[in-house]
Amino acid sequence: MCLSLKKKDMTDTLKETKKIANELLLEKYEPILVIKLIRVPPVDELQAFASKIQKDFGYQTLVLPGELETSVDIISVCKTQSMEIDNLKEMVYDSCKVLERELDKPVEFKTAQKIIEDGKET
Repeated sequence: MCLSLKKKDMTDTLKETKKIANELLLEKYEPILVIKLIRVPPVDELQAFASKIQKDFGYQTLVLPGELETSVDIISVCKTQSMEIDNLKEMVYDSCKVLERELDKPVEFKTAQKIIEDGKET
């Protein structure tokens, strides 16, 4: 009888420990909305878009322009990394600003179809 009582106590303790660990993980992790865009809009437009999406959906939002395809994902990151996410946002915006200055206009990506059509016109 004593052995089964100890086993029950250990099982209850293990369940309680798992419950506490899961609660801590939920508190510590934060969802991030990651939007990958094919096009590279002007930095002002990119920042306004990210701010609006963040306000509308309530998620920290990271917009990555110049990707091969447009997609949206929700990822989970540790809250201690949130400052690094802000730094990453600034790096993306700064990169876009550099491209805009070098080209002296907003960066524009073309689809393969558009490149073929432009080639036929020349």
